[in-house]
Amino acid sequence: VKTDSGMNKEKKTILLVEDEAGNREILTEILCDLGYEVIGAADGSSALSTIRHGAHIDLVLTDYRLPDMTGLDVVRTLRTALPDVPVIMLTAYGNIEGYFQSLSLGVFEYIHKPVDKRELERVVQMALRAP
Repeated sequence: VKTDSGMNKEKKTILLVEDEAGNREILTEILCDLGYEVIGAADGSSALSTIRHGAHIDLVLTDYRLPDMTGLDVVRTLRTALPDVPVIMLTAYGNIEGYFQSLSLGVFEYIHKPVDKRELERVVQMALRAP
């Protein structure tokens, strides 16, 4: 995969947790166009199962509201298995309490839907570069 600078980079894998199939499809397409591998999950349980089965994950992009749990629940469980993997929270229902809870769990960024492609690209790149 070529970056804008022309240097090769190892393909990074993003776990995308989004219950709305249309949104999951659009986000997957955007991320794949940017050169990332994407593993999609329709709910928190599927995402956590993917993690438990040892999939290599470089970044988690999760919706805040999922049918079976919240994105915060996903992050809490993720932190025990993959403590250093950055997480980006997506939400259409932003609230200050959820924002601060996300930050307290080490969420890298909180993005409001609808997602702007350039903002998503910028935040994903920053998250993957973070130590």
